Parts: sequence; structure tokens; C-alpha cells
Amino acid sequence: MKDRLSKAAWIDAAYLAFEQGGIGAVRVDPLAKSLGVTRGSFYWHFEDRAALLAGVLERWHAEKTEATIEANERAGGRPSERLLRLLETCASDDGRFEIGVRAWAAEDAGARSAVESIDDRRIAYMRDLLVGAGLRPVDAQRRARVIYLAWLGAYAGAVTASARQRVEDVKVLWRLALGERAG
Repeated sequence: MKDRLSKAAWIDAAYLAFEQGGIGAVRVDPLAKSLGVTRGSFYWHFEDRAALLAGVLERWHAEKTEATIEANERAGGRPSERLLRLLETCASDDGRFEIGVRAWAAEDAGARSAVESIDDRRIAYMRDLLVGAGLRPVDAQRRARVIYLAWLGAYAGAVTASARQRVEDVKVLWRLALGERAG
């Protein structure tokens, strides 16, 4: 039944469209056309566009937060090494999805709630790494939040900075977070 793709196929297509063009690029008819199916295939899996967008947010959470954390933990190492590896992994991303989802969250309460939850999860993970590296919990919480905000802000420069430069920048951020000299 070519006319009824899987729910995952629709979410994949929507995720890619979002990554390339933001929330405005996630439209049922253009997605159906790109997938070579009818609009009916969409309604087989989703009540409406909001349900599809919820699936996009769930995928973002699973892939860009939970899977990243799990892979980082599996790779092992001291907490400070895991923090550096996490930041380097994040620096390898061009940030298009992050920028787009935050623009969407500025306009949509549901997206904002999802972003806040994901931000809290990511900051908590970095805080735990910093505590494991020897920082007091209160200091680790503050630094984790600053690291996170600096990482998100780095996406503004991703347009002009090379991947190598972004990795070098996060190394400075890492040293600062651990209380080391950045030079």
C-alpha cells in the first residue's frame, strides 16, 4: 500500500522539512507530494498537523538529547572528558533545527513546553558531569546553564565559523566551565 506510508516515514519527512525550512516548511500537502502519496495517508496516522509536529518534537528529543547522552555515557571516561566530548558532539551540528525549534517555541506554547523540558534535561546532564568533575552542585548548576546558553548562542556564528572553529570554541568553554584558564 504505497498510499499509506508508516507514521515514522511521515515524521522523517516532516523532521527533514523542519530542519531545512523551519515550522513553515512542515505542511501536509507538500509532504504528501514529496513522499508520493495522497493526503489520506497522513490522516491514517495523524489527527492533524499538530500531531505530526508533536512527533517531530518527540524525535528531536529522542535523537538530539537522549541518544546523544546515551552514546556519550557508553563511550565512558571521566566526567570532565564526557563533558568535553558532549560539547564537541554538539559543536559538530550546524544548529538549524535548534534555531528553528526555538523560533517556533517563541510563538507556540506547546513547542515552548517541549523545549523547556529538553533544555532542563540537557542542563541537568551537564550539571551532573560537572558535579562528577568535582564542582559543588550549586556551582555546577550555574555553570551548566551558562555552558548550555553559550552553546546555543554559538549557533548564531555557525553560519560563518567552520566546524573546526566551533570545536575549538567549545574547548575554551569547557576549560572555563571547569574553572581552568581558557588560554
